[in-house]
Amino acid sequence: MKHHITLLFVMGMTLLVPGSCTLKTVDLVVFNAKVYTVDDSFSVCEAFAVDRGIFIATGTTEEIGARFRGRTQLDLQGAPVYPAFNDAHSHLFQVAQGLRYVDLRGAASVSEVVERLKKHYDLFQPDFLVGDGWDQTIWKNKSLPDNEALNNAFPDIPVYLRRVDFHALWVNDRAIDMSGLQPGDPSIPAGEALIGENGRFSGIFLENTYERINAQIPPMKDQVLADCILEAQELCFSMGLGSVSDAGLPLRQILLLDSLIKSGSLKIRTDVWMNPSEENFTRFTKPYRSDRLDVSAVKLYIDGALGSSGALLYAPYADDPANSGIQVTSDSLFLSVCKKAYERGFQVATHAIGDKGVGKVLDFYQQFLEPGNDLRWRIEHAQVVAPGDFKRFGDLNIVPSIQPSHATADMGWAADRLGPERVKGAYAFQDLIHAAGWAPFGTDAPVESINPLYTFFAAVTRMNLNFKPAGGWQPENAISRENTLRGMTIWAAAGSFRQESKGSIEPGKWADFVVWSDDLMTLPVEEIPGTRCKMTFVAGEPVYR
Repeated sequence: MKHHITLLFVMGMTLLVPGSCTLKTVDLVVFNAKVYTVDDSFSVCEAFAVDRGIFIATGTTEEIGARFRGRTQLDLQGAPVYPAFNDAHSHLFQVAQGLRYVDLRGAASVSEVVERLKKHYDLFQPDFLVGDGWDQTIWKNKSLPDNEALNNAFPDIPVYLRRVDFHALWVNDRAIDMSGLQPGDPSIPAGEALIGENGRFSGIFLENTYERINAQIPPMKDQVLADCILEAQELCFSMGLGSVSDAGLPLRQILLLDSLIKSGSLKIRTDVWMNPSEENFTRFTKPYRSDRLDVSAVKLYIDGALGSSGALLYAPYADDPANSGIQVTSDSLFLSVCKKAYERGFQVATHAIGDKGVGKVLDFYQQFLEPGNDLRWRIEHAQVVAPGDFKRFGDLNIVPSIQPSHATADMGWAADRLGPERVKGAYAFQDLIHAAGWAPFGTDAPVESINPLYTFFAAVTRMNLNFKPAGGWQPENAISRENTLRGMTIWAAAGSFRQESKGSIEPGKWADFVVWSDDLMTLPVEEIPGTRCKMTFVAGEPVYR
């Protein structure tokens, strides 16, 4: 059912209860809605009042109308309202920068990748090329590519192409020459530079070596980067997001966000996890929190990604018996960062995808976390978990941070990497929620689309947007609609200790909410992908309509 929304500007009168003389005037009254508050009892109401950016009351249309007169009144004609969605694991700067780079998502072959690069080059004549999102698992030849086609097409300028998981970099020889790296360089960790048949680099680099070459890309100027961030903000608002995270930032980018917020141009609430650099720890000796920006967590990595065969596994990959993945942070460095974070009151959020990676992080965290703690240290992704490790999340109050659309993106090849038995413990999101009691949901954008609608659909159905496979992939790990909405709102807020400020429509919380075209909680699942955001409000201000 589509809803017609009526916006009424009220001056000196009430439209809800004519004749009342005891009404309090507030900034906004929303009525005739189906409001999913996502409070402790998951109650549904019809109306609420907002003043100075805060929810001050909820109730029936008659109850709110009897108490409040809105300077603006919004008749939603039965439309559903949810707390504004919160992406609990994303990369806002990468999403923003990607708006200026070559989008390689969906490219079906090496030749299509080159075609897109040539089109971009012909339009802009850049001194270098950067592209994001290639994925060899959707090609006919599913092996990681070499760089012959890149060398032939672009012999004179460097080309840097980041895989969809941002854990593999595909570059041409010009970029390799500029790096100064040579095969056999002892500074390259084992397995991080693939070698071709001719004994030269193939053009594929993983993890730390990826980062070394990626660092050659000339940084965007601050003004260009600011423009990109504001474009990304509009994209987020149009999808119903009121809060996002940025999982791992250097100081320069954190300060740019802060300046945009202070100027009033950046309104989206952003939860930043800082890189564990000395520069960051010098600037932030304790967590920093404001209405729009939090810097209260440290991001670590223990392993790579499953799609590029870098996730750290107890047993070798089923399709690569000589490989068990890559540990990207040493034990000693990992523990030293955890100690510093613990002493200064920061959360730790660690990327861990393989079962051995998850197990190692659980072991490391156990050295700092007492049973019953409420520090909310997090494991991001937890895509493959050994059977005996699920219980440890609950035992140590460790937060599993999950991205439901990863399951539906990876399901076509996950069993090839893991084998038929081990894959049963992969993308086991319901099992993780059962073990921990809750979980914040995110997208890992730009690895997946930042659209929260896709998160909702993937979590509930375990199908992709083509409705495959019928009945869902490993459907025992599908998540209820109520818990999915919690994961995208109140649990996401709790993941960064913000559950008292946002994540539900309750008096005293920030008035961040979204109006949707159709009710995600009752709609037939096949109709969910066709719905859309109608309006987004942050602190009671309409930021998208």
